[in-house]
Amino acid sequence: MWSLALDGGTPVRSTKPFLVETDVFEDEELQALLDVAQKKKLRRAEAALEYERALAEWFGVKHAIAVSSGTTALHIALAAFGIGPGDEVIVTPYTFVASDTCVLEQNAIPIFADVDPHYLTLDPADVERKITKHTKAIIPVSITGTPVDLDPIMDLARKHNLWVLEDCAQSPGATYKGRKVGTIGHVGAFSTIAGKITSTGEGGFVITDDDDLYEKMWGYMDFARKRSQGAASKYHWGLPCTNYRITNMQAAIGLEQVKKMDRVIAKRSENAGYLTQRLKDVPGIETPREPPWGERVFYYYAIRIQPEVLGTDMLNFAVALAAEGIYDLGYLSTTRWIIPQHLQPVFLNKTGYGGTKCPFECPWYEGHVEYGPGLCPVAERACEEVFWLTSVHPLLEQEDLDDIATAVEKIATAFVDKKASGIPVAYATEEHRARLRGL
Repeated sequence: MWSLALDGGTPVRSTKPFLVETDVFEDEELQALLDVAQKKKLRRAEAALEYERALAEWFGVKHAIAVSSGTTALHIALAAFGIGPGDEVIVTPYTFVASDTCVLEQNAIPIFADVDPHYLTLDPADVERKITKHTKAIIPVSITGTPVDLDPIMDLARKHNLWVLEDCAQSPGATYKGRKVGTIGHVGAFSTIAGKITSTGEGGFVITDDDDLYEKMWGYMDFARKRSQGAASKYHWGLPCTNYRITNMQAAIGLEQVKKMDRVIAKRSENAGYLTQRLKDVPGIETPREPPWGERVFYYYAIRIQPEVLGTDMLNFAVALAAEGIYDLGYLSTTRWIIPQHLQPVFLNKTGYGGTKCPFECPWYEGHVEYGPGLCPVAERACEEVFWLTSVHPLLEQEDLDDIATAVEKIATAFVDKKASGIPVAYATEEHRARLRGL
């Protein structure tokens, strides 16, 4: 029987550093970057156009626009939809905050709907309950690479004349009933920040088949210029101006990443499949589920802790995992430890721009919104139980995967034994809990 490192046993991993997110950056990316630098064309130019063509071809859509981040990708889509003051947009509480605060960038109101308990994606039934006369759009998020059940959401959108913006930041290559995510709603938005399935360091892109939305998003990306008048046109739309352009350097890297995307996705899925085989029978642990409506990809490998089986909470599990050399406790205060977004201070305090509470409380908004505990109970419970264990990036070796699985099995088995023996698990300190609360 194993003895936990915290109890004086030997750590699973002590000779190699803990595992982190790692990008696939090979000779091809380096050479592409050097080529752009040697041509002295560093800002958006030919490489960006070629990158966008490659993205559109890979997804099988008419249009792609590369931008500075996944957050700005979401913003230009909402701007193109015409979302504005007084409007409501239905969002998910189980995501990165940008999926929701992008609505505030258009002075509109995020309305949180709860998530499916198994897949952590928007629950169509709760989406329907949250629709009001002020609702203008829905933002489903395919979290960790899991496709959303989109048919019911698209049906609601048609019934109520709503826009659908797919946030696919973590899921390029996932499919819904045979179609790639991002191609089903009116616009698909993606992130290519470091650590994502495809990476340009910082960056993102949108895809669409809608010519009008494409023209509008292109304008919002580049100082509200009209694409037909050229990139240097001084004749602008009558719109607020923004600069969300990607650089030629990022685009050159992105183009090489697109060429490798199928291989990278397949390797991530292989790594995740291996972990599932190793962990599927471990007590107190639920491995990721495959949704019946599509095929997922793996940005992150997240397991669900069963506190009633293990006899303790997720924080004690994390502390024990760190002692085994598998987990970085620095993640306690990062976005790798999800908290319900409707409990973020910006929403709880209704913090608006310029020291106001706009758009939450302003003359343009005829509705009323409150945020707080109990608003989305399924998501709130998930944040207490779903543990983002590891990225399954293609550079993980067999030894890495075995160490991860061994540590999880070791800890779960020990916790179950302690529970059966009436031994409390109390490894987490007040300092750990303070870090978890961001203090």
